Amino acid sequence: MVEDEEKKQIKRKRYSKIFLVHLRGMSPLRTPTTPRKILDYNTNKQCVRSDMIEQLKYCYSRKQKKAQYKNVKLDEEKQNKKKTHFNFNELSLLVFYLLAKVKDTDGPTEFGSSDSSRIQQAFVNEKEPSVLSKSTCGTLSKTALSAIKRATTKKCKEELSDIACKLKNNQLVPERLPNYCPRKDSVPGSSLGCFHDNNQSRLLSSYGVKLPGLTNQKCIDLCAQSAFLYAGTHNGKECYCGNKKPSLEHLLTKTYCSVPCDGQSSQTCGGVDATEIFDSGVPTRDSAKLQAPIVNGTAKIAFILTLNGRALRQVTRLLRVIYRPHHVYLIHVDARQDFLFRSLLQLELKYPNIRISRKRQSSIWGGVSLLDVLLQSMEQLLEIDSQWQFVFNLSESDFPLRSIESLEALLAANPGRNFLKSHGRQTRQFIHKQGLDRVFHQCESRMWRVGDRNLPAGIRIDGGSDWVGLARSVVEFATSPSHSNDPLLRGLKELYRYTLLPAESFFHVLILNSKFCDSYADNNLRMTLWRRSQGCLCQHRHVVDWCGCSPMVFRTADWTHLTSVMAKSTVFFARKFEAAIDQSVMNRLEEQLTNTSLSYPGLDCYWESAYHRADLTPKPNQALLAVALSLAKHSISLLLQNSVAECPGLRPSRVVAITSYFRHDHYQGDLIHFEVDEKEVEFEALVKPLTKTTHLMESPRILSTLQVGSDFDPKEQVFRNRLGVLTSRSKPIVTFKWTGHINTTAASQLAHLVWFDPDDNVRAVHNVNVTDASKMSNQNLEIDHPLKPGVWKVAVIYDGKKIATTEFLIVPQASDQSTQFETRISESQKAWEKYLPVDAKSAIYRRERALLMKKDISKFLDKMTAEYYAIQDICYKDQPPHCATIGFHDWQSCLSTDWSSFSQDPKSELL
Repeated sequence: MVEDEEKKQIKRKRYSKIFLVHLRGMSPLRTPTTPRKILDYNTNKQCVRSDMIEQLKYCYSRKQKKAQYKNVKLDEEKQNKKKTHFNFNELSLLVFYLLAKVKDTDGPTEFGSSDSSRIQQAFVNEKEPSVLSKSTCGTLSKTALSAIKRATTKKCKEELSDIACKLKNNQLVPERLPNYCPRKDSVPGSSLGCFHDNNQSRLLSSYGVKLPGLTNQKCIDLCAQSAFLYAGTHNGKECYCGNKKPSLEHLLTKTYCSVPCDGQSSQTCGGVDATEIFDSGVPTRDSAKLQAPIVNGTAKIAFILTLNGRALRQVTRLLRVIYRPHHVYLIHVDARQDFLFRSLLQLELKYPNIRISRKRQSSIWGGVSLLDVLLQSMEQLLEIDSQWQFVFNLSESDFPLRSIESLEALLAANPGRNFLKSHGRQTRQFIHKQGLDRVFHQCESRMWRVGDRNLPAGIRIDGGSDWVGLARSVVEFATSPSHSNDPLLRGLKELYRYTLLPAESFFHVLILNSKFCDSYADNNLRMTLWRRSQGCLCQHRHVVDWCGCSPMVFRTADWTHLTSVMAKSTVFFARKFEAAIDQSVMNRLEEQLTNTSLSYPGLDCYWESAYHRADLTPKPNQALLAVALSLAKHSISLLLQNSVAECPGLRPSRVVAITSYFRHDHYQGDLIHFEVDEKEVEFEALVKPLTKTTHLMESPRILSTLQVGSDFDPKEQVFRNRLGVLTSRSKPIVTFKWTGHINTTAASQLAHLVWFDPDDNVRAVHNVNVTDASKMSNQNLEIDHPLKPGVWKVAVIYDGKKIATTEFLIVPQASDQSTQFETRISESQKAWEKYLPVDAKSAIYRRERALLMKKDISKFLDKMTAEYYAIQDICYKDQPPHCATIGFHDWQSCLSTDWSSFSQDPKSELL
């Protein structure tokens, strides 16, 4: 029924007084009998307007736009001074919502719960999405709140909030899952009886714990989860696990096990000196025995290559060694790596058994996406080929230790076997260290820790390595839609959707609790180099809320260890290898594989892309391109010397690619491939950063290394930013190593690292220990504000003397003009400025650089690159310029060199 305008006006006036709602609890307010009085926050005076909306606007206009109402004084008699915190946008949303409801309502209406939730969902804080207001589960854990606060996008915040709420309400993880692999001749959960037991001599001594809320079933589930054959409850609160069946000589009558369970008083859980023991029903920890390889045996293998980074030549070298026409190869390239994906696409045109996956994901360290990638890739392989029998996953860091034919011979002798590596420690310890008892969620290319959880009861937990070899039957079970409703498979996929490092245990748990449990071989046929002191440095904290470990890169020094493991173990692949760090060990392995002495051109050289203009991702580093173009101009200038007028068309116009170049396992510089004004003429220049370190102390030198850079890899002790281009947003790190010649005393255990900005102002001072000369140390520049462009210095002060200094350049950019840089003088300025040069020449030069940078960034950059980089060589790509016949310039073709990225490299070319 349509109301006339007069009735509508009356209704609006009637309800214009119901605008103040307690936002936190959304409790309903009845229509007050007296007009509301709203305190103006700035003046503490009452604002009075006849119309409520105008009243709100008037009060709001009397303070700054970004300020919020701190108090809204309600009718003291009715509301008892209730307070609320909201801004004008929130009030406006509420006003219009209420007016809309009034329009459709015939009489006074209180807010119901559904109305409250609708209003809650409408509010969005001006600074940050009000994600938590949507939660219906009350206060979340500190861990969840921390993750939500640190996330930057609304979508990620909402996902984290939803997961945290489901976790709190026990809706996220299955409570129990079926186990289809019981121990033969066992009755899971059956009681073996009550046995005499005490602290001095436990019958079940493998593992024990006090469990709050203990029940017999809870103890059985705990022991079964860790693959213990027997579980025992003791004294109402204690649970023990073991694999040795108790002797009947310790058997007591049931009356000795009469202490009520802590979690169920109607049930008994052992006694004071007695333990009731139960059969967990899980099988023994036996690995399927491998049969000896069949001579000349064959098996069709599907390889999944999950690739990241830009090491194209290392990937093609791996493919060249493992490629056989009768096998199948599916390549997944990380969604952020456009260069590698684009470069490998051409393989599909030449090789019908090589496919490049279009279903790409960002596979961050420890992320859920890696398991998704593996399952999707396996599903694709089933569609691509119906004949393969086994699937193995590899990465760009893997390299074979034995021939593919020898692997086929082993697989032919062991059909249906599944090759996985277990953790080899106590399961409870593995669960905790692996983070399996925590909930994680991947968004914003990060794994966020949301909270703690209990793993599903009823199943055995295992895991270890995510590098596996699986039989086709398991792959079909794990990926086929016909098995999607299997309770175990469905439950595990739900569980591992929120699990850190899921690929390291998903297949283990699936196989051990399914009909495939007898096919589990505790050997993934891989070798990995672990050094916990270097590999467990929490280097993945930037992408995950967890401290994990990563294996080391094999080096030539590890050859003895490598060959000894090969001699006594059944291993076919090893990892990690990285040609940019040590390619010689890969050369030796290939010689051993082929039983020949390699003599390829470029055998000791390695090239790795750092940039290509065709890349869609990641976004180009503009400072890097500016430096590269400046170096290109410098290289042409050196080539032409005083004959620039003879070749006017050789002005560099665009950088095409940047490639890092290594020889004999040492970085030789970067290759800058660039175009010039003259069409169809391209050059490549070899450039290398200069060392800007000066050692001032006389022999014996106590500091052997001092260098500043960024993207430092603490595990491998190298800078990944090899060209050393730093900007105002970079995070510089200084690395240093002591020689061991220091005669340390109690008073001289420390040295000082003093950071000076381009104005010679002290920006940071760090105390470092001088006693450890066994390894490279590093120290971050720990300041939050942007770095001022120009030349920075780091001075090393020891025993009151400056023993070394190094300089590094912060490259200016156009965007820096609007950036506020730190200008405050440090309190310690006077204490450290005495270590700076005091000559007038240095001060004049510093001022000249500052003026030039302010006047013309391009000219400043040209001047500084000439000081901080050396031009090693230059060549033309396809054809020399027209002026090449003039004068006596040393023109050389890139194809004729042994250093250019266009020179021969047969070891990295697929057949």
